[in-house]
Amino acid sequence: MATGLGQAGKPGTPVAVRDLAALPSDDPRGSGLAAGALPLVMGGLLAAVLLTRLVHGTVRRVSGAIAFAATGGLTVAAILQFWFGSLSGSYPANAGAIALTIAATSLTVLGLESLLGYAGIGIGAVVMMLIGNPLSGTATAPEMLPGWSGTLGQLLPPGAGGRLLRSTAFFDGRGATHAVTVLVAWIALGAVLCVAGGLHARRAAKAAA
Repeated sequence: MATGLGQAGKPGTPVAVRDLAALPSDDPRGSGLAAGALPLVMGGLLAAVLLTRLVHGTVRRVSGAIAFAATGGLTVAAILQFWFGSLSGSYPANAGAIALTIAATSLTVLGLESLLGYAGIGIGAVVMMLIGNPLSGTATAPEMLPGWSGTLGQLLPPGAGGRLLRSTAFFDGRGATHAVTVLVAWIALGAVLCVAGGLHARRAAKAAA
């Protein structure tokens, strides 16, 4: 971009470029951060599918989702930061950002499944993968997406998670309030849906008995 501006103005005159938050030298294009957006969504969906098939009981499923999110946050952050060199900043903060994103996705899908059955998993996958991931703006920036799509993306877990990870990795957590609020709201919604689904299943079992 700087080269193009220089050619449009005075050819041969370089345009000064100053990074406000420089990307790591091991990943100067930020490709690792962009590539890490999909595993965050896939991790949450995978956790939800495994828990619905292998674990019974609302408390156990919610606890399993939280444990999976914590483990996934520590693992993915370690890979991106220490192996690929794509993240800077505090490793615990980066791991926490990833864990919140995975938890928001997995608990929401779990809640939808508890109420709607396998159709809930499909709805959750569509919302997170086909809508949330493309509109997250993690590869570029949500402001560069057309119209209202960037704003919508920031209200979904993939977009909020990408913004939170960018904040913890490169800006010492500044500007993370909105993203944290969105993710916590999705986590709370998912937990409420799980509880509602569990109560509905108990009532149905008592009525059948």
